[in-house]
Amino acid sequence: MVIAPNPEDQRPLSVGVFICLEWHPKAGGHVKCWERYAEAATHLGDRLDLTLYFLGEKEAEIPIAENVRYRLLPPQFSTARLEILRQGGGNTDVATYHHRLRSYLEQHHVFHLTDTFSFAHTVRQFCRRHRRPLVSSLHTDLPLLTRTYSREIIIRMSGNSPWGKFWQRFWLDWLQINRLFVHQATQKLKGFMVASDRILISRRQDYDWLTSFMPPERIGWFRRGIDRHRFHPDQRQPEHLRQLYGLPPQVPLLLFVGRVDESKNVLLMAQAARCLLDQGYGFHVLVAGEGAQSSQVEDCLGDAVTLIGHVPQDRLGMIYASSDLFVFPSESETGPNVVVEARAAGLPVVISGFDTGAKFIATNGEDGIAVSSREPQDWARAIAPLLKDPHYRRTMGELAHEITQKTCPTWEEAFAEDILRRWQEVAD
Repeated sequence: MVIAPNPEDQRPLSVGVFICLEWHPKAGGHVKCWERYAEAATHLGDRLDLTLYFLGEKEAEIPIAENVRYRLLPPQFSTARLEILRQGGGNTDVATYHHRLRSYLEQHHVFHLTDTFSFAHTVRQFCRRHRRPLVSSLHTDLPLLTRTYSREIIIRMSGNSPWGKFWQRFWLDWLQINRLFVHQATQKLKGFMVASDRILISRRQDYDWLTSFMPPERIGWFRRGIDRHRFHPDQRQPEHLRQLYGLPPQVPLLLFVGRVDESKNVLLMAQAARCLLDQGYGFHVLVAGEGAQSSQVEDCLGDAVTLIGHVPQDRLGMIYASSDLFVFPSESETGPNVVVEARAAGLPVVISGFDTGAKFIATNGEDGIAVSSREPQDWARAIAPLLKDPHYRRTMGELAHEITQKTCPTWEEAFAEDILRRWQEVAD
């Protein structure tokens, strides 16, 4: 991929990417995704100058390479300041303008938004006034997350007293106020899409929604990449994994990776596992991640689950490859990294048929299982054959690995072919 220099001053193409989430080691998949893209950009030398903007406690610049850096800016009004606004997706900035960010914008040729919070408001206003090219990408199902977290906030505000239960029913069941929040979030997102010169998406339903009010030529597709060395069956060390976390020997390990909250449908996984345990199946559940529903998962599964919290990236590949089965009922992703990582590591996956992770499965039942149901009993029936038959697990995992190796790009390929090309288009 050749980057044409800016015709006015011969500088490298300067791009700002705006991720209005906190940057820290425990950050979620959205942040981790852009960290991988940033690593891919370091190979472009003097042809691209890339700055990724994150929230941070103090203003700071973190150099990644000579041409790539992270810039951390304190929020104007963080959701962390109000307990009721905290949720599993990470703290963001709900201010309508970020004054310090504005001082950095003049240097960039292309602007890339990844959400709809204070950074995005500031950049959209700047681009409109100065006629600068604007790109947006959809990384999560924002209306679905709004519905999930608004419900969580209302329940937390109401409390568990009898009066609290009454107010929960009043707001959620009678007034259905979370539907109003979803409508507002959808309209807000639509406004940002209309303002963008290019929009990058990962799932068909976003394309169908966008083309209902926008020309299709402004819409492009982007993929997540995979680190083929880190997520590989060669990383398998089952005895080391069991010793590391005190897991029981010999029984199959059922793995979940992600936020342990409603946005990932983690209780559906736990309830399905409970059904299987009650039927006499022997296995152990391993949960890598943190979240508001951790105690509920423990209450549901008791001694049959181990929650290990946040896991460093350099250990995650070993955990995937050393487990026996990956179960992930989430419906909120537009392109779930964890599904690709599990398949690349040689794990059979059981995932939601309502989520775009199902697109990675070539033949349902052969290289993975997609469950088009939200009932624990149906998930239990889908998981049971894999628990009973080690050969079936192994064959499915091997096929998933082979398909992933052939079809999933590296982060360098995904960045160059799907993102960098779009930046160049709007710059030209």
